[in-house]
Amino acid sequence: MSAPLEGIRVVELGAYTTGPLCARYLSNLGAEIIKVEPLKGESMRTFAYKIGDVSYIFHVHNVNKKSVPIDTNTKDGKAVLFELLRTADVLIENFAYGSMKKWGLDYDTIKAVNPALIYCSLSGFGHSGPDRHLRAFDTVIQGMAGVMSQTGTADGPPTKIGISAADNMGAAAGAMAITAALHHKRRTGRGQHINISMHDIMGWLTSECWALVGTESGPRRNGNQHFAVAPQNVFAAMDGLVAIEIETQKQLDSLCAMFTIDHIALEDSKAHETDIESCLQSWAAGRTADETVAGCLANNVPASRVQGIDNVAENPFSWERDILVTLQHPESGPVKVLGSPFKSNRSSGVVSSAAPAIGQHTKEVLGDILGYSDEQIEKLAADDVIAIADEPSSA
Repeated sequence: MSAPLEGIRVVELGAYTTGPLCARYLSNLGAEIIKVEPLKGESMRTFAYKIGDVSYIFHVHNVNKKSVPIDTNTKDGKAVLFELLRTADVLIENFAYGSMKKWGLDYDTIKAVNPALIYCSLSGFGHSGPDRHLRAFDTVIQGMAGVMSQTGTADGPPTKIGISAADNMGAAAGAMAITAALHHKRRTGRGQHINISMHDIMGWLTSECWALVGTESGPRRNGNQHFAVAPQNVFAAMDGLVAIEIETQKQLDSLCAMFTIDHIALEDSKAHETDIESCLQSWAAGRTADETVAGCLANNVPASRVQGIDNVAENPFSWERDILVTLQHPESGPVKVLGSPFKSNRSSGVVSSAAPAIGQHTKEVLGDILGYSDEQIEKLAADDVIAIADEPSSA
């Protein structure tokens, strides 16, 4: 099978989550990812939850990549990077606005090196507007973009979503925009500068709430309940929690039939929320979670057991779908990481290698792609311009 982005070369200049994860998504679609990082490695290598000496998050975000550490602050290092960019289709960066220009790596400069390059910038607030200079991480974006204000119970404080939603959604949006730009490049031969704002993406995540802006009730936190349709909530069974959600009139009719409740129109369901939830809670309390789920599904009422991440990891479904795969890392040994989210009848998604060691592919990339001799590579390493895995720089 042939992956859809096979033959596409991406140079990643990224750190933390959004840029590296965006590149990882493209790698799952078959793109070649060359990760250009500092001589000592990207900062996330030493983040929390380590396997061996490498952060688990780094393992997840950097599957399939080739590591080429370059000191791009040096004249020779920048020359190496520019040679690499001449061979690339895409550049991904997720540094604070203005950083790339300060380093002489902004779009206009790189465009002169490779006019057909797709240059994707991922940042907290984009490259326009009054907040573009602000630095932002996931929690900050969730707070500023209104996501926190919609998360949690009505009588509790605004709450961060438990995962790094802004980082992950920003990465996915970047990958989507890049694939579209690649299609445009095939038609026109032209590159472009993509400008993704995590704040913009979080605005889309709250899209259904915007209908209530300016209304008397206004957008507000509803816990696990929906602002317009009922029931949607979590109910306690004898041995666990069950999530139940009604979205259609047919589903609501089935639920009413389960409890011999008179017909309720879906648009009026919120007015009957307390009574319906009382019936559901009393019914679930006398059953196991599995029995509760089975009873709902038998009546075409959507329901599932509320699972912890450990339950998901142990679920055979996760392994059948390759949600988790085991890869061999040169330093950490076997590591279980998330597989590819992209699957089709032509490609099951590329998950071919673990995250790289620092400088693991320096000789391969500079030699095979740029045609550098062994002597040139060794000289650059000796001058602390690049780093090689088996000959780490002293910098």
